[in-house]
Amino acid sequence: MNLFQLSWKNIMHKKTLTFLTIFAVAIATALIVFIFLVNDGLQKNVGKGYGPFHGVVGAEGSESQLVLNTFYHIGAPTGNVDYEIYEDLQESRFVDQAIPMTRGDSYKGYALVGTPVEYLSTRYPDENLEEGALYQEHGEVVVGSYVAESLGLKIGDTFHGEHGAEGSGEEHGEFDFTVTGILSELGTPDDKAIFTTLETAWIVHEEEHVEEGHEETEAGHEEEHIEGDITAILIKPKGIMDMQGIESNFDELDGVQVAYTGKATSDILTIVDTGADVIKLVLVVTIIMAAISVLLSLSAMAAERRKDIGLLRLIGKPKSYIVTGMLLESNVLTGIGIIIGIVLGHIGSFLLTDVIFQYSGIQLNAWTVIPAELYILLGGLVLCTIAALIPALRSYRVDPVQLFNS
Repeated sequence: MNLFQLSWKNIMHKKTLTFLTIFAVAIATALIVFIFLVNDGLQKNVGKGYGPFHGVVGAEGSESQLVLNTFYHIGAPTGNVDYEIYEDLQESRFVDQAIPMTRGDSYKGYALVGTPVEYLSTRYPDENLEEGALYQEHGEVVVGSYVAESLGLKIGDTFHGEHGAEGSGEEHGEFDFTVTGILSELGTPDDKAIFTTLETAWIVHEEEHVEEGHEETEAGHEEEHIEGDITAILIKPKGIMDMQGIESNFDELDGVQVAYTGKATSDILTIVDTGADVIKLVLVVTIIMAAISVLLSLSAMAAERRKDIGLLRLIGKPKSYIVTGMLLESNVLTGIGIIIGIVLGHIGSFLLTDVIFQYSGIQLNAWTVIPAELYILLGGLVLCTIAALIPALRSYRVDPVQLFNS
């Protein structure tokens, strides 16, 4: 019987200890892999949330709240600004493109976003429709791929919106929304949003600030023109430095703020990283507990195999054979635990992908193999080897005759 076969037989002899050791290592590893996958998803996808729009103008308040609500569909708007602000931005020499948005309503928890179709064509210049057509009339909507899949919406379906960003308010039963298109899977928070015309929110709410007028069309006919408050204006500056000019002209206006999307998302990531550091501290404690579990397990196995060790010593097996066998056992146990933990970490990430995306707009790549997994495996084996040296060295320092007779 070779050394590996002997070590495997010893491992299988104590199934309870073996299971508990592997379980402790697997849980610690799964938590580490999950944290790394979430961090990887944040780093790769957070910049996708705002695309070419390096600034956003909205009501005075928290910059992070304004950016999260506008681009990630999280939380409530900071408030409203006058439509004239959007018109002034369109005429600014610093602005390449300004796109208004109205927010506030939802459907079954998914944000209803009123914005011109230019938002989609600018944000996603390539083909962005899976099927159907973009909205043209008030009440027509296109839905994100995640919304369509989650709610089973199809072209031609109708529904009533709900007041409030979380969909907990009263239903607007008098106004029907009709699905005209379904977006392709974009890999951004817009997958979990519903888009309609800018004016739809004003019509639904019949706001006091809505001004009804008449505009002359090219054909010489008059058509109804509606203007109301808006919650955000997305800014595509002519150059990055032009954001300073936009800020100096508009940030000083009463009740108005200009937010840099890159800076706001960076601040959000800093907060997330701070929370991740706390979680990593917990993981360090978990890893230490797993190492202690391996140590106790090997010590218990060594104590129960004292006669076996003594017999091996009596028949002439060198001390190195005993130590190598125990180190091999520990590495096999730890290796199995780490591999199981890595698989569990990916499975857990996959099962939580929808939950995380629904609440944060961040898409996890659950089955992506990350470089950290190799370091986890190597680090775990080194740590378990150190932990196994204590019972291994203790076992061969005892006199073999005394060890066997005991």
